[in-house]
Amino acid sequence: AITLKRVEFLKLCAGTFFLFNGIMLVGAFSSYITIFYVSGGDNDMGANYIGLYGTINTIATLISIAVVTWISAKIGKRRTFMIATSITMIGSMLKWFSYDPLNPWMVLLPAPFLAVGMGALFTLMGSMIADVCDLVELETGERREGMFGSIYWWMVKLGMALAFALSGYLLNATGFDVEYGGAQTSATFLWMRIVDAGIPTITSAIAIYAVAKFKITEQRSYEIRQLLEERRGAANAG
Repeated sequence: AITLKRVEFLKLCAGTFFLFNGIMLVGAFSSYITIFYVSGGDNDMGANYIGLYGTINTIATLISIAVVTWISAKIGKRRTFMIATSITMIGSMLKWFSYDPLNPWMVLLPAPFLAVGMGALFTLMGSMIADVCDLVELETGERREGMFGSIYWWMVKLGMALAFALSGYLLNATGFDVEYGGAQTSATFLWMRIVDAGIPTITSAIAIYAVAKFKITEQRSYEIRQLLEERRGAANAG
C-alpha cells in the first residue's frame, strides 16, 4: 500500500503497461496479415518475411539500446522515453501503409521503428524506478527497491497474460477464420489491419502521456542523489 501511493511510480507502471502490452496484444496479427493478406495464403512466402522481420527487429533493438543510453545521458531519461515511444508510434501507423500485396517487401519497414520503443522501455524504466527509490529514501529514510521491483514486474507479467488471453478473442472479433486461408473477406482484412495498426498507436500515445507527467527530472534526480550522499556521509562520520 505504501508503494502504490507513490504516484510517480504508478506513472512508470502505466507507461510500461500500455506501451508493452499494446504491442503484445496485437503481436500475432502481423503474422496472420503477412501470411494471409500480403502473401495471399502462401505460408512459405509469409514465413520468410516473418523471419526477416524478426531479424531486423532484433538487430534494431540491440542498436537502439546503445543509442537510447547515449541520448538519455544528454537530454534525460523521460524525454528520451517520449521520443523513442513516438518513433514506435510512427512504426505502428506505418503498418497501415506497409501491408501491400503488390509490394510484400514493405511489410519489413515498421520493424526498426517498433524496435526503438521496446529497446528504450526496459533500458530506461529500471533507472527511472531507481530515481523513485532514491526519492523515497530521501523522504522516509527507507530503501524499498524490492517492493518497487516486485510490483513492477508483477504488473508486466499480469499485462502479458491479459494480452495473450485477449488477443485470440480480438482476432475472432475481426471475423478471421483460419480455414479460409487467404480467402478472408475484405472486411476481415480491413479490421485486422485497423486493430494491428490502431491499438499500438493509441497505447503508445497513452504511454507518452503518462511518462510526460513524471516529475523526477534528470536534474532533480542528481539533486536527490547528492542529498543522499551528504546524509550518508554525515551518518558515517557520526
